[in-house]
Amino acid sequence: MASFEGFEPVFGEVVPERTDTGSGLLRRCLFHVYASDSFHLTVHATDFISGAWETILSVSQLDDMRDTVGVGGSWSEFLDYTVASLKSENVKLLLGDHSLSNGVERARLVCQKTKGMPRVVVPLTKMADSAATSEAMATLSLELFRAFKRKQHFQGETASTLSETIDEKDKRDDATHNQLERHSSGKLDVMMAPSLDNRKDSPAKQSKPSKRVPAHRRTRKRGALLQDSDEEDG
Repeated sequence: MASFEGFEPVFGEVVPERTDTGSGLLRRCLFHVYASDSFHLTVHATDFISGAWETILSVSQLDDMRDTVGVGGSWSEFLDYTVASLKSENVKLLLGDHSLSNGVERARLVCQKTKGMPRVVVPLTKMADSAATSEAMATLSLELFRAFKRKQHFQGETASTLSETIDEKDKRDDATHNQLERHSSGKLDVMMAPSLDNRKDSPAKQSKPSKRVPAHRRTRKRGALLQDSDEEDG
């Protein structure tokens, strides 16, 4: 059975537009769409000064809107299209006729997923009860704050996870760098060892010194040669 179970609240900001020629400052408004229970969707729009506009749509009412909007598909597909339209930048708040006593009695929240696609039109009526109006504004403010806190918490968790991922990557990079340094150092030692051995055994460094003949032996030899020469002359 179709329901709004699990429906996430939708918030948005919109600049009102008048459908008549009435004067007056048009303040920016916030709208809030949420499931008040499993079978009803509540829509509020307010500028927090002039009051608030409201509508409550049942599952059957929203389902009937499919024919008017012209979006085919299942119930869930139409609900997804409606949510996407409310979250898009193509949202308008059209204010109806302005009366001096009660201000703008009726308005329409008009949205479409992208320009050129079917428009979802949600009729709104000004809330006459001041207590109900204040309650609607308070609910919108509180839910908006809660959504902000959830987003802030999610961003904090994401930042923490990202930081842990970066730390782990840095540790892996450091380990890889140290391993490469050890490998490079060991390779350099292996390359240097033969070079040192070759230099140690080099002929230029280890050449044998020539044998020197004592001076007195060289003299006797020369004398013997001279003596032999005299004997041959005689």
